[in-house]
Amino acid sequence: MTELPVTDLAESIMFTDPFPRYAELRRTAPVSRVLYNETRRREGYMLTRYADVMTLHTDPRFSSDPFKQRGSPLTKLMPRMFRLLIDTMVFKDDPEHKRLRGLVNKAFTPKMVQQMADHVQVLADQLLDDLVGAGEVDLVSALAVPLPLSVISNMLGVDDRDREEFQRSVHQMTDVAGAGNVSAMIKMLPAGRRMIRLFERMAEQRRLAPDDRLITALVEANEDDDVLSDHEIIAMIFLLLLAGHDTTSNLIGNSVVTLLDNPEQMQRLRDDPSLIDTAVEELLRFTSPVPCGATRFLLEDVEMAGQTLPRGSQVLGMLISANRDEDIFPAADQLDLGRQPNRHLAFAFGGHFCLGNQLARMEGRMAIRGLLERFEHIELAVPKEQLRWKPTQSLRGLAELPLRLS
Repeated sequence: MTELPVTDLAESIMFTDPFPRYAELRRTAPVSRVLYNETRRREGYMLTRYADVMTLHTDPRFSSDPFKQRGSPLTKLMPRMFRLLIDTMVFKDDPEHKRLRGLVNKAFTPKMVQQMADHVQVLADQLLDDLVGAGEVDLVSALAVPLPLSVISNMLGVDDRDREEFQRSVHQMTDVAGAGNVSAMIKMLPAGRRMIRLFERMAEQRRLAPDDRLITALVEANEDDDVLSDHEIIAMIFLLLLAGHDTTSNLIGNSVVTLLDNPEQMQRLRDDPSLIDTAVEELLRFTSPVPCGATRFLLEDVEMAGQTLPRGSQVLGMLISANRDEDIFPAADQLDLGRQPNRHLAFAFGGHFCLGNQLARMEGRMAIRGLLERFEHIELAVPKEQLRWKPTQSLRGLAELPLRLS
């Protein structure tokens, strides 16, 4: 194998403007090496072309289970929060993945999401109304974070007396999640333990007094007399919370910055609000709030782009790069809010396609459309180069988005 270029995902450019780097890799080294945590000790391969990323999501030689070949580590020594996350369907292959997803699909249904539409609209309107007359705001803390967090709180059935503790714990976890170092994981533990206790209490309450919310649906999910275990229910709640909150907040924040960078496209959407559906799809493609899916592990040697990736290798499929692949998307680096077709991979593909994609789309539509309807003038309150990106390689989003609104 020829020597491959190495990309360190902790480099600042990989947060601020990674797209030229990915374009160069697609042209010259579609399979390359990557360092992907802050300790720079975790090394694997990186795929940057659309076709290769699709292969990673559809070829069973790419396993989602980190322990399939090496066996389980001493998981009993891990904090319970990490044991729960490891046991979610994200890190499972079929048939276990199919079993878990089938049961969860019984609970997290399109009908349930659609029934949330009026509630999501009310929440979005309230948050946006609070911004009127404020002048300068941080859109992340004022809209992008509280909207999806309030939605998932409502879906889970977190009552008013638990809402403050729930949201505080979520903030403490997501502020450090994904940093990839030991100190960050340690900081997550107290909040994680509080969340587990809350979810256990809520699950027990829903067994005794069912309601029409998501935890009850998970408790009652049944397929051919197969049900989720108590452990699997808590793990699934954790997954829905972490996957459905930060990703959507990144979509909202990233989209607004992108529209400000493309004022003619923002005006196009103002002039024709009916474009909102295709606009959100294009903003998902263009901004890629989730740069890559979960790491895959090779079960055997695989030949890709003239390179042999050896059995046991860890491989990242870069959704953020695939979504700018010129072979799939004409004028891929240009924002086109009416782009059709738009076969982006922002929600991944195949069996691990994002379960919450319709909810994320709904929240994005309501937040972006509402912002443009209420404010004729939107501009950054700081130079763009001063915007701070979250130090998280598994997600791409702004820590703050200072705006002037009028």
